[in-house]
Amino acid sequence: MITDNWIELKEYISRFKKILRINTIISTDVFVSCVLDPSYLHHLIIGKNIEYYFNILLNTPPVKFKDYNNENPNNKIIFLKKAHNLIEELEKNKHHELTKKKYKKQFGDFFKYERTKSTSKCNKCLDIDPLDFRKVYLDYNATTDLRPEVKKVLQNFIKNKYGFENPSSNTAQGQYLRELIFEAKQQISSDLFVKPENIIFTGSGSEANNLAIKGIAFRRLQEKGHIITSKVEHASILETMNFLSDIGFEITYLDVDKEGLVCPQSVKKNIKKNTFLVSIMAVNNEIGSINPIKEIGTICLEHNICFMVDAIQAFGKMIIDPEKSGISLLSFSGHKIYAPKGIGGLYIKEGLQLTPQIHGGGQEFGLRSGTENISSILALAKASKLAHNEMAYENNRLKELREYFLNMLIQIEPKVIINGSISKCISNNLNIGFPKVDSGSLLKNLNKLGINVSPSSSCSSRKNETSHVLKAIGADTKNYGSIRFSFGLSTTKEDLDYVIQQLHLIIPLLKKGATIEAV
Repeated sequence: MITDNWIELKEYISRFKKILRINTIISTDVFVSCVLDPSYLHHLIIGKNIEYYFNILLNTPPVKFKDYNNENPNNKIIFLKKAHNLIEELEKNKHHELTKKKYKKQFGDFFKYERTKSTSKCNKCLDIDPLDFRKVYLDYNATTDLRPEVKKVLQNFIKNKYGFENPSSNTAQGQYLRELIFEAKQQISSDLFVKPENIIFTGSGSEANNLAIKGIAFRRLQEKGHIITSKVEHASILETMNFLSDIGFEITYLDVDKEGLVCPQSVKKNIKKNTFLVSIMAVNNEIGSINPIKEIGTICLEHNICFMVDAIQAFGKMIIDPEKSGISLLSFSGHKIYAPKGIGGLYIKEGLQLTPQIHGGGQEFGLRSGTENISSILALAKASKLAHNEMAYENNRLKELREYFLNMLIQIEPKVIINGSISKCISNNLNIGFPKVDSGSLLKNLNKLGINVSPSSSCSSRKNETSHVLKAIGADTKNYGSIRFSFGLSTTKEDLDYVIQQLHLIIPLLKKGATIEAV
């Protein structure tokens, strides 16, 4: 019998039954026993689906509420605090359990799948099943989710708040949409300290890179010429360079140092009389190294050479001023800063002429034909504004999290190596080499436990080859398996603690049976 002084127990017992999905009546004695006796609680949870055993437990609670209350008349506050903590813990565990079930239902088949014998060791999932399962996303350099403020912009467009008409239409509605697009350009141009007329929108960062490089090169199809880039550029740059090489352009691929950085003097040394373009990324997408863009831009200005910067990993994460840095062309992308996929952009220095890659209705000053993706353009502008406004705070927060995570990693495995640089690295990136651990196996086991990361090289990577970036910096890919951890807006210390907890279990087990094979 619950007295008026213990009326709070009714609520706790109700919540307790709901969490454990107990439909039968349970006594106050049973609940009090669960609060005070962890062993009894454990057996109750384990046995609740076995009717005979469950009934025995319900009829034999080790603690009688009446006796406890008589023996401890002044301990009401202490007991209710214990009851409150138990309910909170059970609700948290229930949340983790539901998250785990949903995750397994959606992705379970992927982790059961075994490939051929030659790669089976890279696909083996260890038998680890954490009670506090949670989803942790640490792959923000690959892509980001849509932040709420950006979602609202997209939802407003879907709800027809801005209209659905064609911006090229000679109507009031078309003019209104053109003004919205121009306002989006004003926002992004202010973040880059340039004019709105210098910004055009593309369908992706890769398209922006292609338009920039081919747009310059195709104006020299007759005489061709010489281009300088680096060995660690993104595939959208390197594959474009390969294409230009096939049609007669001369390409120089610069080496980088052990931190993945391009030396400005190396650029200067390799300039020829017919060099017309230098293309160097601002931030490396794998190891996060920040190149000395301003110094390279100064050299390009001195030699009257066009300077293209792939800023897709830098935009919204660091201050970029194209005009002060001697940058002629600069690409950026929406899905790296919590805007949608399928939208990117390009800064083009005033007076610079490009050959269009998509011909049609002449949108975007004739450089990128096609009806504008209005919703994504507005979303990109909103994401850009938020990222630049929050940049200083977020960079400091992520640096603190990265330092905490690295220190915890070193405690698990003192022999880890950092690929790239810490001091000259973007704040959200950490590329780690684990000794004698295959990165494909590590990635898959982390993924099974709800953790998303990216490998720099592994035998289970989609392309089955070692990262060109790690090769270029001379990383030891034979004895180390490398994983890129990239942090973002939703990353918390609690998330990182969960990852560390799982790595503490996974790494020793993988080291026992795994060997590193660079494919």
